[in-house]
Amino acid sequence: MLLLGGMPASAAIASVAFAQLASRDTVDAEASASGGELSSNGSAARIRSEEVAVRWEPESPTDGTALAVTVQTPAGGGETRVKAELDGRPVRMGRVGGDWFGLVALPTDQAGPMELVVSHSRDGEPEVTRRWTVQVRPRTYSETQLSVAPRFTSPPAEVMERIARERELVRSTLGEVTAEWLIDGNFVRPRNTRITSPFGQKRVFNGELQSRHWGVDLAGEVGTPVRVAGRGRIAIARNLYYAGNAIYVDHGMGVFSGYYHLSQMDVSEGDFVDRGQVIGRVGATGRVTGPHLHWSFFAGGERLDASSVLDLRVPEANHAEAEAAEAGAGPSQRRRSAPAVSERGAQP
Repeated sequence: MLLLGGMPASAAIASVAFAQLASRDTVDAEASASGGELSSNGSAARIRSEEVAVRWEPESPTDGTALAVTVQTPAGGGETRVKAELDGRPVRMGRVGGDWFGLVALPTDQAGPMELVVSHSRDGEPEVTRRWTVQVRPRTYSETQLSVAPRFTSPPAEVMERIARERELVRSTLGEVTAEWLIDGNFVRPRNTRITSPFGQKRVFNGELQSRHWGVDLAGEVGTPVRVAGRGRIAIARNLYYAGNAIYVDHGMGVFSGYYHLSQMDVSEGDFVDRGQVIGRVGATGRVTGPHLHWSFFAGGERLDASSVLDLRVPEANHAEAEAAEAGAGPSQRRRSAPAVSERGAQP
């Protein structure tokens, strides 16, 4: 029986036996055709009474933030498959640290109950599906007045083609899905400084409402370090009209982080970077009112509040390998895993 222990109040957890799940929810109709007789309660007889643990956090999130789903499945032979959806939108699940982990962006300005659906199957067994309700709370977004160079509110005709080309580059990049997680443990803050502009803020440029702020601005002087929030691959590292010198990092499974207005980029497209590694320097390039770091996060092509990922527990990639090594070693050969070290407060 697998259970997730030590859950804080901010996380919701449900552990249910496969036979119980099958009797209340969905059992693949092919179970009987393939030789598995159905029991009197409607569950397939050959589904073992083991447990799958499902956790989502935070338990009651706000709109525009990240929701993390972790599924821990029983050990055993056969290939395991896990699928998840939130209100019909896919939560891409992938293996990391021995668990199944997925991250989805909760839509901005949409609150209320949302249905989380998790399905699990293993070779030779019917698919089992379970449903829960996630209560999403509304949030209030502020408004700010900003003054920028006129060329950024009314771009000259000669740069419109460039802007369109760059938007398509970013859109297509964020739509790509690396079919595995590249992350390793909790996300970290790129700079340990104050937030100067929050996510979702309404932006009035030169007296005209033009946009929402789809990132988190962190204070910084030109030339101070910017660290990557999690392990991944550099997908974009180039100068963009609005974002200035900008870096986008692919963390796998359709999740990306972005770092804008840099004075210097210390990585190139295609590079792999480790969590907390310096990838650039704070600057004032692109559409800005002064030097700072604009930090963005995306899941499935949708924007989310980057600061919300700092409170999520992300499995460590080497966790499963360490357990496997210990299981195969004799008593004198087994070694303790190193304690997890939080880098959330990494210094700038």
